[in-house]
Order: sequence, then C-alpha cells, then structure tokens
Amino acid sequence: MGKTLVKIFLVLVFLGVLLSLLPYAWILLIPAVFLYRRKFREEPLRKKKYTAALGVLSLLSLGTFGYAQASGPAVEKISISPTSNYEMDVNAEYPINIQVQPEDARLKNLELVTDNGLLTLDYSKGETSGVIKSSGKTGESNVYLKTEDGKSSNAIHISVTDKKAEAEAQQKAEAEAKKQAEEKAKQKAEAEAKKQAEKEAKQKAEAEAKKQAEEEAKQKAEAEAKKQAEEEARLQAEAAAKQQAEEEARLQAEAEAQQQAAEEARLQAEAEAAAQEAEAAAAQPVEQMVWLSATGEKYHSIPNCGNMNPDNARQVPLSQAEGRYERCKNCW
Repeated sequence: MGKTLVKIFLVLVFLGVLLSLLPYAWILLIPAVFLYRRKFREEPLRKKKYTAALGVLSLLSLGTFGYAQASGPAVEKISISPTSNYEMDVNAEYPINIQVQPEDARLKNLELVTDNGLLTLDYSKGETSGVIKSSGKTGESNVYLKTEDGKSSNAIHISVTDKKAEAEAQQKAEAEAKKQAEEKAKQKAEAEAKKQAEKEAKQKAEAEAKKQAEEEAKQKAEAEAKKQAEEEARLQAEAAAKQQAEEEARLQAEAEAQQQAAEEARLQAEAEAAAQEAEAAAAQPVEQMVWLSATGEKYHSIPNCGNMNPDNARQVPLSQAEGRYERCKNCW
C-alpha cells in the first residue's frame, strides 16, 4: 500500500513537472519533428504518425506558452509616477511609469480619466509606461488610470498651458503697455509744452503790457512836462510883456510929467494923447496862443478838437503856427 502511494505521488509530481514544462516543450518538439522525419523516412506510415503526434504536441505546447504569456494574475493595485504636480505645454507630452501589484499581473486595457477631455493616454497593451498627451486645450485636471476591472490608480494634477500663446499674449500686452506709456508720455509732454507755452505767452504779454504802460507813462509824463514848460514859458512871456508895458508906461508918464511944466496946454494935450496912447498900449492883448496835435498839420483853438488827444496837444503862438500849419475850420 505504501509503495502504491509513493508511485502515485511520483506520478503526480512527474505530471506536475510535465505540465509546468509544457509551455516550453515546443522548443524541443519542433527539432524532434525533423529528427523523427529523418529517422522514419523509409517508413512513410510510421513517419506520418510520429510527425502528426509531435506536431500536435508542439502546437499544444506553443498554445500553452502563448496563453501563459498572455494571461497572468489579476491586478490588485495600480499606481503611476511621477506623483508631483506637473505643468506641460499644449504641444508637449508627459511620460508616466505604471506600477502594478502583483508585479507579474499583466495589464490589458487602460482608461485615462480626466476633466473635460483635457488629456489623452498613448498606451500599448501590457506595457509598464505610457505617454499623456494634450488634446489641444489648456486648463488644469486631476488625472488617474482605470483598469478594465475598475481598479483606479493614484491621481496626479497636470496643468496644460500654451506657452507660445502666452508668450504672444505677453508680447502683445507689453507692446500695448509700451504704446500706452508712450501715448501718456506724449500727452504729458504736450501738456507740459502747452503749459510752458502759455506761461511764456503770459510772461511775454505781461512784459509787453508793462513796457507799454511804462512807455505810455513816459509819454504822458513828457507831455505833461512839456505842457507845463510851455505854460510856464507863456506865463513868463506874459509877465515880461506886462512888466515891459508897465515900465514903458511909467517912463512915458515921467516924460510927460517933465514936459508938462514947459507947456501946460500943449503938454496937457500931449498928455491926454499920451494917456490915450498908454491906455491903448495897456489894453493891447498878449499874442494869442493856438493848439497843435502830436501828428496833425492844422492848428486849433481848443486842445480836444475832433480826435485830438489833449494829453499830447501843445500850445504855440499864433504867429508861429500861421507860417507852418493850416487853420482848423471846425474850431475857428
């Protein structure tokens, strides 16, 4: 009984070894087919029998090998790395490593779960790596892998940016800011130039007004001084004429008084005549004065005739004016 159990155990072990080696038996069976074909080439029937048997065993072994390679234990856990947040350009790719537990578990179909279809997964069946690609849109998304039996990996955060568009937008913004700054500088310069021009114009106007006022004041002062001098000259001439007339009258009176003693009747008559002459001389008026304008060609009896400026008018004796100017018909 014991020997029987031992034999059964040995048979089971042998079968187990055969089954474990079966997937690799095709490696030996294929050359064995050619060897047996050569050995039984003179026995066609036996040659066909052994060739068919070895062929079936080879195909069975090869099928078992393929099945063993294609199948494996179920995935218990899946993870992806790197696990840090990542920023990628819309035209770039992000390679990832895929780890599964147990290590001999084989992946078949993987799904990339992402927000709004932002990213896609380039993955070949059974591989332990893949490439995440942009779908052409920008934004942010938490992504993770999902197996066909519902196992989910850890999530990673990916930001997709369009660096070219951002650079163009930044260049455009900088150009716009530069243009705006230049426009503001231009407006400021124009405002300052306008303010400076207005200030200079104001200063110039004030200077011209001051100069004009000073000139007018000077002309007025000169006219008043001239008028005063002419008035003083006239008064002095009148006083001198009056004094001379008085002196002549006195001398005449003395002469008449001296001659009166010699001949009373004649002297009386002469005295009366002299008195009449003296009275006539005393009654004779001082030479009349007339007015001349600053630029006119006529003399006037009043200083404000027509458009005359009385401040600029001056007086001269009539005899002096008659030889050089016309008489105004409006005031004479």
